[in-house]
Parts: sequence; C-alpha cells; structure tokens
Amino acid sequence: MKSLLARLAILFLIFSIDSDLVLSTEYASEIFYKIRTENNSEANSIGSYSRGCLAGAEYLPNHSYHYEALKPSRNRFWGHPNLINYIKKISKEIFEVHGNGLLLGDLSMPRGGPMPYGHKSHQTGLDVDIYFEKKPNLIMNRYELETFKPRSVLSPNQRQINEELWSDYHYDLLKIISRDEMVTRVFVNPLIKKKLCIKAEEIDDSDWLKKIRPWAGHYKHFHVRLNCPIDSKLCVNQANVDNSSGCGSELDFWMQKDKLFESNSTKIRKWMLLSDLPESCKKISME
Repeated sequence: MKSLLARLAILFLIFSIDSDLVLSTEYASEIFYKIRTENNSEANSIGSYSRGCLAGAEYLPNHSYHYEALKPSRNRFWGHPNLINYIKKISKEIFEVHGNGLLLGDLSMPRGGPMPYGHKSHQTGLDVDIYFEKKPNLIMNRYELETFKPRSVLSPNQRQINEELWSDYHYDLLKIISRDEMVTRVFVNPLIKKKLCIKAEEIDDSDWLKKIRPWAGHYKHFHVRLNCPIDSKLCVNQANVDNSSGCGSELDFWMQKDKLFESNSTKIRKWMLLSDLPESCKKISME
C-alpha cells in the first residue's frame, strides 16, 4: 500500500512539473485568449500595460443609451472597475454636453493578458479604444455591432485631416476625455495632435494637451489609458508626462515619419510566453 502511494505521489509530482513547463513555454496570448470568463477575486491590475494581466475583471454592459461596444464576439469588453466606471461616467457627460453617445472598441480580455492580435497593451484592464465617429441615434443590433465600420478622420492620402468629418466636437471630445484625474494618456494620430495644437494655440487653450500623445495609427479611434489603481500594488505605471503641451519637438519627430497611419502593434503577432509575465498572471490564468 505504501509503495502504491509513493508511486502515485511521484506521478503527481511529475505531472505538476510537466504542466508548469508546458505553461511556462506556451504563448501567453493563446492561453489568455481561450479564457472566456473572469476569475472570482478582488479587482487587481497586475504588471505593466504591455506585460500584465487582470484579476476580478468587470464586464462592460452593452446597449447603453450613452455608448455601444463594437464587435462583441471578440470578448474584449472587460476591465478594472475603475475603467468601467470611467466609461459610464464619461459617456454620460458627452451625451449631456453634445447629445450623442460613444462607439467603443477594445478594452481587455476577461483576465487581461496579451492578445493574439490587435494590441501590444490593453493587458491590465486600464485601456480602452473610443472611436471618433458618433454613436448612431438608435440601438444597434448584433449584426450592426459586428459589421459597423467607423470612418477615419484623415484624408484618403493619410497626410491631412479630413475637414468634412473633423469638427469642434472632436476637439471638445478629447478635452473632456482627458481631464479626468485617472487618465494618464490619450493616444491619437500625430496629424490629429497637430490639429489640436493649432486650435489650442489660436484660443490660448494648451494646458490640457500634455496628456494627448502622438502615435501612429489611431485615426479611426483614440486610445485612453488610466493610471494604476491605488490598491493594485503590483501594477506598474508609465512615467508621468511632462508639463509641456507636446506641440514642439516630440510632435516634429512624429511628423517626419513616412507612415503616420500605420501602427506595428496591429500587424505583429505577439509571441510572449506566460513565463514572461508577472508570476501572479500564471495563477490567474489557471484559476
């Protein structure tokens, strides 16, 4: 009997070691992509925006009067409660000021982590994409949510703003979006940043622009990023933005690039291993 128990113990140990080796060498994006539900624990953003995960995620309800979430089949509408509350609050404010709702893109997957395509960040439940195009004045059905194609605010040659689509609404939208204390950055196309800088200089209104950061792509949507929650001790913030408007040398650097419309993060598949993530993410992926 003792011999049998000893053999079982050895087999269990071997199985455990093998399981750890498989998980540590398996692509993290494939592991987290297969997880369809959140875990039952307190909300906790872990790691950095591009190398982390999320515990205790909250799901963003769809079919709100103030917003619609596109492509629900992707199951990327999970976030830290701070992000969910921010979206609800800011979309309500936009509706009250401008009379329209917002169209949302990706947040995070149910337990965060790297996605197999589309983003390098969005891993800790603190990022959300919001489209420049206004939400239609109707409740969109599932087919419309999956197939709706928001328009770019750039011209067809990708070198100018499309003045037929751009308006003062977009300037005000980004200003309202960025002024919340939880927001650390809002990423927009460099051409859009330049457009904002020109108007802000004309009306002496540049103080809020420091959070608006130029980044390739981001011409159909802008990307909002929140600071780490105070109680998420393992969450890693980015360095604070400086106090300048960002309309000088940084913007000049971006404007010299050939392809302002192309972002590598949407094209390169992410082969990050589970072992590359914080240790806590392994446990979260297995619960």
